[in-house]
Amino acid sequence: MNIVQSTTASALEAAIRARIAIDPQAREIVSNLTGKVVELCADDTRMSILFEDGRARVSQRTDAQPDLTLRGSVIDVSKLLLSNQNTGVTVEGDEALLSSVHKIFKPSMESLEVAERAKATAEYGVATARSALEGLASEFTTKRSDHDQVSELAAQLAELRTVVNQLEDRIKALEER
Repeated sequence: MNIVQSTTASALEAAIRARIAIDPQAREIVSNLTGKVVELCADDTRMSILFEDGRARVSQRTDAQPDLTLRGSVIDVSKLLLSNQNTGVTVEGDEALLSSVHKIFKPSMESLEVAERAKATAEYGVATARSALEGLASEFTTKRSDHDQVSELAAQLAELRTVVNQLEDRIKALEER
């Protein structure tokens, strides 16, 4: 096994371990597949997934006869495992196992669901931003109105001071007579 194949096998095994660690359904499926072998033949790479004791072990060679073999390009085999879309993969052996294997590899969320959540989050964000901007605009308008009222009151006060000063001057002038 060369370094690319070894890395691919390790990554595949790690992905399965991670999935069964977080997904009870996947854990149950792997446990139920004990003794089964799934062979993946993608381009020039051949790997076997051996299910034993609730674990999956990925290797390049095995003496066990595969119960299910998937043959095709890396992209086509990946599509079949991740989304159950068969676009050119030859399926040999127990096709009933394919459903179980797909459940192990499929993403936790469907892409449409992720897109809907992203859209809802974006809409919520836009609504929140709009509400905040409207609130700020209202505050600004209120403060602007208050400022205008203060300016108006200051002008009236200045007029009153002028009138008071004039009246005081008249009173002084009358007193001096």
